[in-house]
Amino acid sequence: MTAKILNLKNPDTYRESIKIAADALLSGKIVAFPTETVYGLGVCADNDIAIDNLYNVKRRHRDKKLSIMISKPEDITKYVKHIPPIAEKLIRTFWPGPLTIILELEDNSTVGLRNPDNRVIRDLINAVEIPIASTSVNISGGSPAIDAQQVIVNFSDKIDVILDDGPAEAGNPSTIVKVWDDTFNIIRYGVIGKERINRCLNEDCFSIRS
Repeated sequence: MTAKILNLKNPDTYRESIKIAADALLSGKIVAFPTETVYGLGVCADNDIAIDNLYNVKRRHRDKKLSIMISKPEDITKYVKHIPPIAEKLIRTFWPGPLTIILELEDNSTVGLRNPDNRVIRDLINAVEIPIASTSVNISGGSPAIDAQQVIVNFSDKIDVILDDGPAEAGNPSTIVKVWDDTFNIIRYGVIGKERINRCLNEDCFSIRS
């Protein structure tokens, strides 16, 4: 298997490239795409077999959940019925953008959600009409790919489609924040720093879990 590489810089073929990638996702394939942080690997979030394949390609432990990419903030309600005030503040301030928010579900499991600030991935989600389960392009524990060439070198024989839109803008991963009802924990520092998170949430009003 050799991945199909689609250059998105040509406006005349952009929409067709998005459609090819969307059709690949809908048929259970793995697609690499740019975000505003780093390049990501994704599959349809409702396809368990594709998700298993993605874990295998990444060599990722199953206890490390994938993030769910949504095309607009209000899509969060597809997964979470109760959105804590802390999460609402984060969403208003940083979405769309490089922030993944982990929330608890009714069965006490969790889900990590992100509304990216990148045309390509949002167009892809909208074309598929299904949220995308995603992770960065790297073997688990390695450095994430920041351009399509790194994706090609390491994954072209493991995935199906690569959307090439040049270097990722930030070159650093998203920040991950886990939110409970009245507390939060910064799981991973990324593009959005601790100071910006604290300013957003007014740290005097909330406790921070260690």
